[in-house]
Amino acid sequence: MAAAAVSPPTAAVADARAAFHLAPVLLDEPPDIDADGLGTSAYLAPHAQSIGSASLELDTAGLTPQAIALQLKAGGRAPRQPTEPRPSLSATTIVVYTPAQIRAAYEMPALPSAATGLSAAQAAGLGSGQTIYLVDAFDNPNVAADLATFNATFGLPGCTIAPITPTTKLPLAAPAAGCTLSVAYVGSNALPSASPPSYDAGWATEIAIDVQWAHATAPLARIVLLEAQGAGVAQLADAVKLAAWMGPGVVSMSFGASEGPWMSSYESLFTSARNAFVASAGDSGAGVCWPSVLPSVLAVGGTTLAYTGGASRSETVWSRTGGGLSAFEAEPKYQKAVLVPGDPNGARSARAMRGVADVAFNADPSSGQYIVVTTPGAATAGWYSAGGTSLGAPQWAGMLAIASALRNLAGKTPLSVAQAPLYEDIAAVKGLYEGAFLDVTVGSDGSCAICRAGPGYDLPTGLGTPNTTDLLGLLAAY
Repeated sequence: MAAAAVSPPTAAVADARAAFHLAPVLLDEPPDIDADGLGTSAYLAPHAQSIGSASLELDTAGLTPQAIALQLKAGGRAPRQPTEPRPSLSATTIVVYTPAQIRAAYEMPALPSAATGLSAAQAAGLGSGQTIYLVDAFDNPNVAADLATFNATFGLPGCTIAPITPTTKLPLAAPAAGCTLSVAYVGSNALPSASPPSYDAGWATEIAIDVQWAHATAPLARIVLLEAQGAGVAQLADAVKLAAWMGPGVVSMSFGASEGPWMSSYESLFTSARNAFVASAGDSGAGVCWPSVLPSVLAVGGTTLAYTGGASRSETVWSRTGGGLSAFEAEPKYQKAVLVPGDPNGARSARAMRGVADVAFNADPSSGQYIVVTTPGAATAGWYSAGGTSLGAPQWAGMLAIASALRNLAGKTPLSVAQAPLYEDIAAVKGLYEGAFLDVTVGSDGSCAICRAGPGYDLPTGLGTPNTTDLLGLLAAY
């Protein structure tokens, strides 16, 4: 049984773009300090690495491992053209974080030394019994091998490969114990296909980010990667449709297309009561994009993270993060619990609009997070510092999957529109808000009056970044 048909948009829509950034450097291979699963790196400073001055001229948006290799081979760069995007980095040294360091910085529970023999609560705290659907375009033929390398390097639980084919019975059966990774090629009929999409270097990098960091956040959740045949809005919408048909879970979308009146054609795809939807807020500075602007989608903005083991993290707005007021979507009910910047004279306008972002996470590639990517034909894998709001989307998806697992233990229904408890039950209560979120108050994503962070809700970072243990406890009790 297929999902209901969706009318095509009434106007031409540009393809969606993957919302990732890479620092323009091939990293040193991470040390094996975390390979034993003890997460020792959580107590150490992040790895710092220098970048050649010529590489600073590269724009990090959508930068691929292949482009970095060409830069290293050339040893220099032709002068920038006036129409080229501005460079993203200004410092010649970046830092990059391991999964253990990110877990410590955002106050996630430390991983157990073994993924077996866990109590029900421990397993739920790792996302057991839940599914994360990652919607991407094109194919990454090395996704499973690179995840295995990532897991072995950082001592994360391994994943069993569970193929999805045109004969796989849908909806999917409940997740088995432990992590499984499934890849589904999305056909034109929004059902699994036997034919993989073509390869695209940028989207293959996005897939690596999504899979590796969704797993690092919820290591026992089932991951289902849905590969659309292309980056057209209709093709990605087919993948979202298939995810919802596959069963309950969190749908993560690390891409964006310019908003417009055409969005109403796809609104119904994001209203499934058994699915939560998460999307990156964009990486082009102030502004909003589809699908994160939709009221039923949790929009994830970006920050620059500073953290050294044993100390509290600090964060500022990442200057490239998306965030702004929609020109098409009215303000949803849950945002009435906070003051959305842009309301005239501190009051609400007659037609207040949807504010993006809702929440935030580390997104600056100069304070990036490790990923490993094997490019086609390469003899070895390469390590890179990933950023972009696409880095935060799969991690927030992982946190929502854990919240649903904890709710399941308490006999509660899974989360769907997570903004209701985040805004109305947490942000509206000062003591709860201060425990559940780090309120990011410094920085901007543009020069406009409403592009700046400030106390409480703001457009670049929403409610802020998660103090995960406290936040999960509140979402589990909601």
